[in-house]
Amino acid sequence: MTSVLRAGPAAAVQETVCVMVPTFRRPATLAALLRALRAQTVKRVGVELLVVDNDAAQSARALVESSRHELPFPVHYLCVETPGLCAVRNAGLEFARRRFRFVAMVDDDEIPEPQWLEELLRTQARTGAAAVIGPVPARLPPEAPAWIRAGKFFDLPTFPDQAIIADGYTGNCLIDLDAASSDGLAFDAKLNLAGGEDQLFFRELIARGGRIAYAARAVAPELVAAARVNARYLVRLSFRRGNTLWFCDRRIHGRRAPMLARRVALALGRIALGAVMLVPRAIVSGRAGVVRSLCDAARGAGTLAGLCGITYLHYRRAPAGSGE
Repeated sequence: MTSVLRAGPAAAVQETVCVMVPTFRRPATLAALLRALRAQTVKRVGVELLVVDNDAAQSARALVESSRHELPFPVHYLCVETPGLCAVRNAGLEFARRRFRFVAMVDDDEIPEPQWLEELLRTQARTGAAAVIGPVPARLPPEAPAWIRAGKFFDLPTFPDQAIIADGYTGNCLIDLDAASSDGLAFDAKLNLAGGEDQLFFRELIARGGRIAYAARAVAPELVAAARVNARYLVRLSFRRGNTLWFCDRRIHGRRAPMLARRVALALGRIALGAVMLVPRAIVSGRAGVVRSLCDAARGAGTLAGLCGITYLHYRRAPAGSGE
């Protein structure tokens, strides 16, 4: 079930972009994100904001309403009561496809720099790519332990500006809706509570002939939550990533024997790497090295779990009153 609050119509512009922000009970970081969007320097396109609230209680509604008078572009609020990442992203896509040329996505725990949106659009204009991805540098909380900082567990790969890359994520992206809408590309509901739906989305986009470009100056730092700076979270995340990787392979390549054999070999190799390197890494890097090896093993195990038909629900929400 969805509930939508729309702003008045924007002036007609040849190219328009919908900035989509999915959110779930993060009022402090959402407020910081809205302030950052107010500072965006983009001038040459029409911009509108859509906040998609995945809380049935509509906890973000008042904050979004109050921001309408502070932001220099129209603001929309959409409540999607069905829990899950795919439900939120697909509702946002459906909204954007009706009115906009582009949709830019940024998470509610990120603070994009002033040039963020302009750089995404500049890279798309110069490359003609179906999607553009920008860097998401991690900003760790003050209480993050030293081994977390040393291990750089939250760092994502970076690339030269305008490089064509082979993967993507929705935390900082721009999608050309003309390229992504012709064949109904959407986020797979089977990964709604699992995560990795964005990786599958972009890999399917590439499989259908689309290109993904990298905008090195479209920076949107992520404020890493204190609850995530621990070994348990990192190992679970690695397991999920391995699990999702198998799901992506199966969707795009099918169950062909060579692909299955290759994926099994890579999974077993990851587990073996984690085991063999545990002691050397511990000697060289201490706890960061131990956790790195555990993450390698967990990623391989996650892939094997996927091969056995198990989908790990990384974003499963505990029932109310469960104490989890």
